Amino acid sequence: MDELDIFKEQWKKEEQHLPHLKFEEIYKMILKRSSSAVKWIFIISILELVFGLAVTAFWHPSFEQDLEIPPVAEWISWAVFPLGIYFIYRFFSNYRLINTTSSVNELLTNIMKARRTVRLWIIINLVIAGVGAMIMMLSALIDQKGGWDAFTAEASLTDYFIIFGLSAGLTLFIVTVTLAIYFLLYGLLMRRLNRNYKELKKMEL
Repeated sequence: MDELDIFKEQWKKEEQHLPHLKFEEIYKMILKRSSSAVKWIFIISILELVFGLAVTAFWHPSFEQDLEIPPVAEWISWAVFPLGIYFIYRFFSNYRLINTTSSVNELLTNIMKARRTVRLWIIINLVIAGVGAMIMMLSALIDQKGGWDAFTAEASLTDYFIIFGLSAGLTLFIVTVTLAIYFLLYGLLMRRLNRNYKELKKMEL
């Protein structure tokens, strides 16, 4: 049983004597926990962007002379960074809003905003990872066949199924790994925000 649960139990036992005091204590505890969760989301997003920048600084597919990168894939790989900066700003804004919250209704609204921002960030990254991986896999496999013109000149229907099947399978694997990483990074924090939201709804009633 954590500190918040202890406060809740005490509140239930003593609410006839000091209900207002206990309400304020529990509210402050939920506010503190919510602020901490959103702060860590903000920190993780910064570390994620810094890691991406570091990897790109030392290696990017476009640096490889023997590897032909489709323009769309290269554009996607670079577009991720301004997108990341935008979401870091969104995470920081959510953190600041929760820190300055002064009522249950405001805290409920700000927790919902924070949860929606994290979900949107994860969905966008999964889409980018999926589209980018699919393009790269198709490009790499077709290059091994001598390029698109050579492939289409001799390929049978089975060859098309094999190429697209392998690309789809590898893409699914990459998306699954990406989802697992985000679940580890953000899942616990999202569950904490969800729990805080449910507790606040009970207090509101």
